[in-house]
Amino acid sequence: MSKLLLISIKEKYVSKIISGKKTIELRKAQPKVKAGDTVIIYTTQPKKAVTAVATVKQIIKLSPEKMWASHKNALGIVKEEYDDYYKNSSVAVGIELCDVIRLDAEILLSAIKIIHPRFTPPQTFKYLDKFQTLRDYKNLSN
Repeated sequence: MSKLLLISIKEKYVSKIISGKKTIELRKAQPKVKAGDTVIIYTTQPKKAVTAVATVKQIIKLSPEKMWASHKNALGIVKEEYDDYYKNSSVAVGIELCDVIRLDAEILLSAIKIIHPRFTPPQTFKYLDKFQTLRDYKNLSN
């Protein structure tokens, strides 16, 4: 069964993902997803909204040095920020994205909280139950 992964990303990186300049989203921890799973992109402050969806093409797990050497043109980050992010890490995880779709209408955090008052965006990522998500959407549209 495919998974839904909600992932928080800074606005400057979301813009690069949507434009196609960044095809690999970097993480320190590997999410339990596989090729074909869906990624829901939550853009962090100041936007605070779900802004796009994408599909996992593959998960890449390498040393930070090898990740940079092999994929630097797809990471959408400058070397100094990359080195700072991975300074105490022995593993770099890349979520390669494909089929990125920018939502016609962003879903603001304030709107999500109407349906799920206790919802908080993830610091890095969290898994969603797609059947619960579909039920909530149907309730919202009635």
